[in-house]
Amino acid sequence: MATTDYKSTPQAKNLLAHLHSMNSGFDIDIIHPKQRWPEIETRKSPEVMDVIRQHHKVSKNGLGNDIGFDAFVHRNRDADLWIHILDKDKNIIGFSINEGYKIDGKIINYFRATIFNKSIQKSGIYPLLNELKVLIIPADILMVRTQNPVVYKYFVQLCHDHGLAVSPTVDRIDPDMVKLARQLDPDVDDDSVHRQLFDGEALIGTPKPPPDIAPIWNRVNIYKGDTMVIVGFPE
Repeated sequence: MATTDYKSTPQAKNLLAHLHSMNSGFDIDIIHPKQRWPEIETRKSPEVMDVIRQHHKVSKNGLGNDIGFDAFVHRNRDADLWIHILDKDKNIIGFSINEGYKIDGKIINYFRATIFNKSIQKSGIYPLLNELKVLIIPADILMVRTQNPVVYKYFVQLCHDHGLAVSPTVDRIDPDMVKLARQLDPDVDDDSVHRQLFDGEALIGTPKPPPDIAPIWNRVNIYKGDTMVIVGFPE
């Protein structure tokens, strides 16, 4: 399906309707970077670098922190999908980066990054955007890496809505999913944690986990830069 055609799907229409309820000038842009710029993995065009600069700018606003420009060059190295939230002037005010992989015959949709400007955070965009991501990159397995228990909450809900189990949970860390995660992130440990990925807390003021999932977050120290790697998989 052409990227323009995705805007006619129910998932995109739901997201757009929600955005228009916030501001009638808001829009989305759906891009397959490797299709638009076939040499993106080895050579970044000025147009691509401009997008990466905008991603970096949004991240500084949204995180209240600067994790570095190179972090977004790296995160966009293997990007298969960008979804941009645009303001009335077509500036990027939110974005997601996804990668698609095939490992052991299974398609994996890796949720690489999702960041919004503070002005549109906590407004119900995230779960609607997630549904569009899984439509555009259909997959057997979903994966995300995060310090944020709110991301865990919505990712688990997405997985359950699509008939997938989740690892880790309070009671279970699936060793097969840890092994799979290591094929995309070799530094994942047996607790499904990538230790010291960041210099510290990426999002300043990361929400505290609610009691029901606090035991999961006891396995990570976000202030030392740890991130939880979460996998949704069919049982």
